[in-house]
Amino acid sequence: MRIEELKGKLVLFKLCEEIKDDLSIFQIYGVTFWAVVTGIENEGIWIENPKYELGIWWDEKGNLIPPDKQIKEEVKSDTLILWRYIEGIMDVKDVRFQKVEIKELPGFKAYK
Repeated sequence: MRIEELKGKLVLFKLCEEIKDDLSIFQIYGVTFWAVVTGIENEGIWIENPKYELGIWWDEKGNLIPPDKQIKEEVKSDTLILWRYIEGIMDVKDVRFQKVEIKELPGFKAYK
């Protein structure tokens, strides 16, 4: 298995405890989770969260929305996890975990 072959696949990640307290900002809840790999870099691996909850502070014209009218929306996001924080990655050899081709992918919350 080559690491480049993981792109587009749903894989299991195990991160080191050192990063545990910083993961919630990315809405990753725990050091062990499933995620779809979206890219591979020298620095680390990109993973997708299709349902990142983001506070909307500006309208379409760029005007600040008053705090009492601000809402949260689910948006698609990619997060770079640096190699030094990854303890393990598991690739499942089952056709259901091969290249993901559906538009609605599982998010981190489904695996907390």
